[in-house]
Amino acid sequence: MSTKKIKEFKLSSWAISNRMTVSVITFIIVLSGLLSYTGMARENFPEIIIPQIYVATPYPGNSALDVEKLITKRLEKEINSITGVDKITSNSIQGYSSIVVEFSFDFTPAEALQKVKDKVDVAMADPDFPKDLPSEPSVSEMNFSERIPIMNINLSGEFSMDQLKEYAEYLEDEIEELSEISSVDIRGVQEKELEIAVDLYKMEASKISFNDIENAVAFENMSVSGGDILENGIRRTVRVLGEFEDPLAVRDIIVKKEKGNIVYLRDIADVDFKEQEKESFAREYLQPVVMLDVKKRGGQNLLKASTKIDAILEDAAANVFPQNLIISKTNDQSNDTRTMVSDLENSIILGVILVVTVLYFFLGFRNALFVGIAIPLSMFLSFTILSFMGVTLNTMVLFSLVIALGMLVDNGIVVVENVYRLMDEGYPRVEAAKLGVGEVAMPIIASTATTLAAFLPLILWEGIMGEFMKWLPITLIIVLSSSLFVALIINPMLISVYMKVAPKKEAKVTFISKLENLYERFLSYALKGKKPGSIIVGTFGLLILAGFLMATFPPKILFFPNTDAKQVFVYIEYPIGTDIEETNLISMEIEKDIEEYLKKYEVNGKNFLITSVIGQVGEGTADPSRGQQGGKSPNKARITVDFVKYQDRQGVGTETVLKDIRNLLQGYPGVSIVVDKPADGPPTGAPINIEVKGDDYVLILETANRLKSFINNSNIAGIEELKLDIDQGKPELLISVDRQKARRLGVSTGQIGANLRTALYGKEISTYKNAEDDYPINLRLKDEMRYNKSALLDQKITFRNQSDGQIKQVPISAVATTENQSSFSAIKRIDLDRVVTIFSNVLNDYNPTEVNDKIRGIAEKFEAPKNISISFTGEQEKQAKEMAFLSRALLIAVLLIFLILVAQFNSATTPIIISISVFLSLIGVLFGLLIFRMDFVVLMTMIGIISLAGIVVNNAIVLIDYINLTIIRKRRELELKETDKLTPALLVECVVEAGRTRLRPVLLTAITTILGLLPLALGININFRTLLTELNPNFYIGGENVAFWGPMGWAIIFGLSFATFLTLVVVPILFYLINKLKTKKVKVVS
Repeated sequence: MSTKKIKEFKLSSWAISNRMTVSVITFIIVLSGLLSYTGMARENFPEIIIPQIYVATPYPGNSALDVEKLITKRLEKEINSITGVDKITSNSIQGYSSIVVEFSFDFTPAEALQKVKDKVDVAMADPDFPKDLPSEPSVSEMNFSERIPIMNINLSGEFSMDQLKEYAEYLEDEIEELSEISSVDIRGVQEKELEIAVDLYKMEASKISFNDIENAVAFENMSVSGGDILENGIRRTVRVLGEFEDPLAVRDIIVKKEKGNIVYLRDIADVDFKEQEKESFAREYLQPVVMLDVKKRGGQNLLKASTKIDAILEDAAANVFPQNLIISKTNDQSNDTRTMVSDLENSIILGVILVVTVLYFFLGFRNALFVGIAIPLSMFLSFTILSFMGVTLNTMVLFSLVIALGMLVDNGIVVVENVYRLMDEGYPRVEAAKLGVGEVAMPIIASTATTLAAFLPLILWEGIMGEFMKWLPITLIIVLSSSLFVALIINPMLISVYMKVAPKKEAKVTFISKLENLYERFLSYALKGKKPGSIIVGTFGLLILAGFLMATFPPKILFFPNTDAKQVFVYIEYPIGTDIEETNLISMEIEKDIEEYLKKYEVNGKNFLITSVIGQVGEGTADPSRGQQGGKSPNKARITVDFVKYQDRQGVGTETVLKDIRNLLQGYPGVSIVVDKPADGPPTGAPINIEVKGDDYVLILETANRLKSFINNSNIAGIEELKLDIDQGKPELLISVDRQKARRLGVSTGQIGANLRTALYGKEISTYKNAEDDYPINLRLKDEMRYNKSALLDQKITFRNQSDGQIKQVPISAVATTENQSSFSAIKRIDLDRVVTIFSNVLNDYNPTEVNDKIRGIAEKFEAPKNISISFTGEQEKQAKEMAFLSRALLIAVLLIFLILVAQFNSATTPIIISISVFLSLIGVLFGLLIFRMDFVVLMTMIGIISLAGIVVNNAIVLIDYINLTIIRKRRELELKETDKLTPALLVECVVEAGRTRLRPVLLTAITTILGLLPLALGININFRTLLTELNPNFYIGGENVAFWGPMGWAIIFGLSFATFLTLVVVPILFYLINKLKTKKVKVVS
């Protein structure tokens, strides 16, 4: 045993000397970790809180062009003056303006919201801003988690729609009381109104105008406070009660009394308390339902919300609703979240079992426990910190723990193995613990720092993708820092108390000893003669070969992982102007075809693949990938096919079902049908997205149509169907007023417009209130007249002539002419420029990047007008942007690692050796992708490569540090000076000795990291909860997690497998070669 004093690490020595304090700290970590884990909100993906503001302005009855001119442009002009606005996107459709304002991430959503509200107020103060809006512009944050329903609740049965609506409103009130829920919207049934449907001819015969009816109703349906009256020293409030208690009492209002003639409202109009015009339909398996869209509040626990809603439904079914009311829950996100979270949790448990098994094999039971305890303790400490930060427990966080699983034990392996070696040499247990940790403390701190440095640049990721992915590096940094704390504080304390050295027995030839002997012989052989140079050249040759093969046989490049469809969405769009009833009829035919096709998956009358088929028509059915659209959509419908869990699909691929449905729906003329699946992660836009910008919308649309035909004629494979996001097919009836003639007859353009608007669209003239709700009183013509063009144009403008006091009537047709035309369905604008977008999905078997590259090549030959610009955006634009960032992040990570290594070794050569090993580890990734023909997923594979950079350096640091330590010991043994260099033979001896000594920890850290990732990469799923409670492991292979996270896992596995060879062979050789060169210039001592 050497008597040479080894420097201790003070923090670890303190922990060893204060065992009780560290024990209490350990107990607190375990308790707080368990409480934090059970209390953290569960979600599928992280909540994305981005500074995007949505401005919605309804202006019913106005065309898209008028909405753009009167509303959108004026709001955009003010909003554009705000500092920090990155992008303004607007959509003006008939009767509705929607504007999305994207801010830089220097602003919080609250700050952005206030700035936009202030500018909207400025725009509204403009005298030219419309004053007849039904409501002020709505300004709100774009919180994605609060805009997408977490589930649909469907009510059906032998009941009237009024009864179903009543039951739905009960559930709406109960569910909205939950703190986890932000709102509940009822679909498939309309609110009621008190309609005054006027008979045009009776009204004209009575010489009554719409204004007369409006004034009569409005002044009768009001309660007025007259102040206080003082009577006998008491002040009594005087109130005139006039509001209608019975809605039908409105019929008896006297509208006109002139020359003894009384005209009641009932004489000229039908008054009815009824549903408003249909804006939506909802069905489940073709049966009408009343549907509730339930939306979660941001930051709340999805699973807890789902559990509470289930309790409300059970209570209502048992105690409130009739027994024959059918209640079903569809599109329940909590099922997916529960499955994905459970699968990842089980992957962690399986990974832990595999890691501990390997540790036991290499280190023995007791030492394996010392190392393995780092996994739960590091995770508990991480859960405590993440919970304190308000982070939800989502798949991003859990996968970060899977990545870290093998790395958590790396530091513990080095510490335990080194202390065990010292005890085996004869050091007392406490002294061995202090000295053993002190000997490796700085190397493991440096190796952890380099790993953290690899993930650090990812925190700087900007934009919506950065907000989505940032919790991956943050979680990894937290959990790896926690593992360093455990290795330097808790592990030394436990080792100093419980570690034992196995009694020395007769030397046995074990597998490990055989491996060490084999490695020693190989490394000695590799360091002889010219072999070191040949191995280095050969390794670089492999890198060049891998690059050449990647260029020759490129893998399929994807922006985001392509997972199996959990749902199929069928978006149906009919020509602009299609009535909702017509849309509903045709949509039902499509639903029937889909349901007929899905019968092939029925066994004994029950479908094993499908949980529900939901049809929705009208409001809320637009494709969300096309951005926020708003307004009513009577020409649109959506059909949702919901699948069972992955493990229950009996081997049927849902991508096949999606493809079959897409082929099934190709024969419908005059209708646009898009078959798609929900996007994983944040919205990125369509795979093919081409924006055509300019000022002249007619020219833009003409250019877009020509470009669309130009691309279609090129017959590029992989394009589903190119579509334009607007068209010029919106039918219009233009009425031109002869102003001179109209003014001579005493009427104005404004009067004519107001009369037509009231007659056709209707006007809310008052409100009927009862104990339950408020209902609008709407005035309009009867349906048979409001939809009669001749009756509308021949209607008379009735007014009292100011010069003689006589009532005059002027037919609209006497002062106006009409013309049938078509107008734009919508006006889209980006950053104040008008734009038309050509978009399409890419078919499943094709590479979006390759398809877009071919389209770009074709588009370069397209001749566009000079004032028209064409740009490729959407998913491809984001892919290029994120690829550029990730490349920069990799470069920054390597530079940070290099700086840390320079600081650690106070040398430039050692960091260069380690950096070369990081660079060469790409060989494993490239050959892995090539051999197994895996997709190159831009986000996941690149993050895997960046992660790999941090992982690879760990073993190289510890190995080189130990080589240096061995050289120092050899120099002391030979009593050499600091300036003296060893001969090549002695240098080889030191390198081989250090390599043999570090072989076990190097292999251990690599194997544990790989095994930690392997269950998820292979998709091995074992439910340990049911295994323990029901003796049923529910074992299956595959699932959404392996498709989503597999590319990142495999990149690390491939790279780390080859990097282990680099660490054990190439790094020692490089070290030897560089030090051999140095010996040529200095004195060599043998």
